[in-house]
Amino acid sequence: MTEPLSPLGRSFGLSVQPMVHVAEMPAAVSFYESLGGRLIYGSRDGDWALMGFGGTFVSLLARPPGDGDLSRVELQFMSTAPLEAIEAHLNAVAPSAIDRGVADEAFGRMLKLTTPDGLLIKILELERDLIE
Repeated sequence: MTEPLSPLGRSFGLSVQPMVHVAEMPAAVSFYESLGGRLIYGSRDGDWALMGFGGTFVSLLARPPGDGDLSRVELQFMSTAPLEAIEAHLNAVAPSAIDRGVADEAFGRMLKLTTPDGLLIKILELERDLIE
């Protein structure tokens, strides 16, 4: 089965992964394990972990977001397409959505976007060898 195309005929191979900011990683991992999740990547004692639930995932980050509100959940998208292709597409159709262009992060590359409602969205290309 092929991935459906957007109305503009583009497919960027995006999958959604919520990121939850947590105060204490060991307690958070234990809580999500009690719900049936399993630790996929990262560490029970580190600052980042990826929890699996069937075919879906939730990222846990042991740092508050910029505004310090630990109750906030962020949306991340994982991309199979090069981030430059997504950025070029958005520059053509919605340039104001780009909060920050493609940049290197400790765990891979990221493109930051802002929705019309002001929600920050991150699109990631993960470097698997850094998190496995």
